[in-house]
Amino acid sequence: MLIAQISDTHLDSLSPFAANRMRDLERCVADINGLDPRPDAVIHTGDITHNGTPAKYEAAVRILGQLRPTLHVAAGNRDDRALIAANFATGRDLLADTPFVQYSVDNYPVRLIVLDSLSETSNMGAFCDVRAHSLGQALAEDTAKPTAIFMHHPPFEVTQSKFRFQFDDWDAVGRMAEAMAGHGQVAGVFTGHAHRDASGMIAGVPAGSVPSVAIDLRLGAYSGAAETAPVYYVHRFEGRRFTTETRIADQA
Repeated sequence: MLIAQISDTHLDSLSPFAANRMRDLERCVADINGLDPRPDAVIHTGDITHNGTPAKYEAAVRILGQLRPTLHVAAGNRDDRALIAANFATGRDLLADTPFVQYSVDNYPVRLIVLDSLSETSNMGAFCDVRAHSLGQALAEDTAKPTAIFMHHPPFEVTQSKFRFQFDDWDAVGRMAEAMAGHGQVAGVFTGHAHRDASGMIAGVPAGSVPSVAIDLRLGAYSGAAETAPVYYVHRFEGRRFTTETRIADQA
């Protein structure tokens, strides 16, 4: 199975970089559509817009709607949960009758679980008992099928960042790790938010973050064609593990 991951597009008509960010996303969409083999799915791991409004999501949908593979999204701290649910398909709801955008997609060779890591009080991550219990229940439903978890905030220490820990507190990550414990079918945890390439572990599972699509917000060092082009990841699942390729948009 192939999964393309994009993140942190921060579309914002009020930004001086508005046109550039739209173009960065358009370049990634065109590149994904041209991949051979084509990904089975695309995951956007949040901050689709910057301080989301209906008009900003309309702009996002115009571009993301051009994707040929199926798109799934996770809510980022700059997103609006209700507008995410209104504008994008969110799979089988794991927390109906709550504001959380947490769901499962079960119709691929790898099961996709999208978590809601938004905090009500900060731009950092959160993961309460309700969300952790939901994750534990979802993982217990099928312990045999390989599973990938997608969310916005990285649940590991980003050592390259001045914000090394990107959750409100360690207890939130502890709740997530406890919910994952004993579920060997989880093959990877994929995130955004850090705006850079970073990797770590949670509950013995490899975890990582993808650089922001928006070049003006991207962190870290990039060389060659990547200096002036947006990048995204393609995750390939073979056997029992994922391998990840960094894709430079517009490059053959």
